[in-house]
Amino acid sequence: MSNQEFNIIDFGAQADTTQLQTATIQACIEACREAGGGQITIPVGRFLIGSLRLYSDMTLYLQEGAQLIGSTNYLDYEDFQVPTTITYANDAYYQNKWHLPPYYFYGLITAFQAENISIIGEPGAIIDGCDTYDANGEEQFRGPMGIVMSQVKHLQLIGYTMQNSANWAHCLDGCEHVLIERVTVQAGHDGFNLHHSQAIKVQNCHLETGDDCFAGYDIQHLQVTNCQLNTACNVFRVGGHQLVVDNCQIKGPGRYPHLSQDTYDTHALFKYYSIDADQMTPVEQDITFQDCLIDNIGKLIVYDFGNRDFMQINRPLDQINFKRTTINHLTQPSTVNGQCLTVSFEKTLIDFNSKQAFLTFKTPITLKLNEVTFKRPTTIMLAEGQQLTFDSQINLIVTK
Repeated sequence: MSNQEFNIIDFGAQADTTQLQTATIQACIEACREAGGGQITIPVGRFLIGSLRLYSDMTLYLQEGAQLIGSTNYLDYEDFQVPTTITYANDAYYQNKWHLPPYYFYGLITAFQAENISIIGEPGAIIDGCDTYDANGEEQFRGPMGIVMSQVKHLQLIGYTMQNSANWAHCLDGCEHVLIERVTVQAGHDGFNLHHSQAIKVQNCHLETGDDCFAGYDIQHLQVTNCQLNTACNVFRVGGHQLVVDNCQIKGPGRYPHLSQDTYDTHALFKYYSIDADQMTPVEQDITFQDCLIDNIGKLIVYDFGNRDFMQINRPLDQINFKRTTINHLTQPSTVNGQCLTVSFEKTLIDFNSKQAFLTFKTPITLKLNEVTFKRPTTIMLAEGQQLTFDSQINLIVTK
């Protein structure tokens, strides 16, 4: 990557004006591209934009106090005809179900089929989607995404705050070797959508989202570490291979509302995602939560394999593990439907505050309890009606 720096002010960009700066900033980006790459610098100030497109070997660098503010007119955005790997967007069933427009993957900052891209913000750097309304958009109100990266290799997202995204804050599809560090997401919709992406590290991030913190299917080798997660929907609505959530604090209810439902409750820690309209890599589907604090959420697990409304109809979940984790103030029971599934709890404390069964398994599974402590009498229902009740530390393996 070139060491050259390109400051948007040198290309005519003006701060703190109500006039769009898309063309001048894009001119700066194009000059950087012609020079073989480099750094595009956004200085202090508010810069009003529509859609920007980045290319290989570029760093978009937001200095302290820099703000990229999205236009509130959805017509100021475009999708650059991004060749997304998310094929359900072209499926008639899902187009109708969610009212998906043909320009669904449009956003403030976009790149596709590129490599070596970084978006870096100093403290106080902000990207604001302004909740742009689009009556023709998803659900007949959602506007553009925040950041759309499709099939980008070696991607870094570091240090900035993304707020009020009119749809997903980050759409990263088909990306490889991704580092996300010290990114804050506030309000809006989903935090990170990671469909078909792999080799992803997310660390020291702070998410307070109106929709899922993390979403996506066919994800491989995801590690989420030292993050604070808060949502008015699901914390993880994901599927894939070797998904590990490590040393995270996960607390409900949501600080910001779910914009479709105007509710604040955190629905579930984990909702499986395996949509039928996309191809899936034939690998084990597994997720592990370890050394986490989970507090004041609804359900632990939402898994009903074969349920198209839940988008759990492609590859089944193979295992879900909880290790050295504290689960406090869990308020709603979980019903699990899926054969050949292993559910494992190891050195975990569980506080389930309900008279209903903590877990109800509708199909035969393997259940492992190793040094698990229940803070109050807790029931687990196995297939064929067998009931297990615990009120202290337990070690147990059940295959049934």
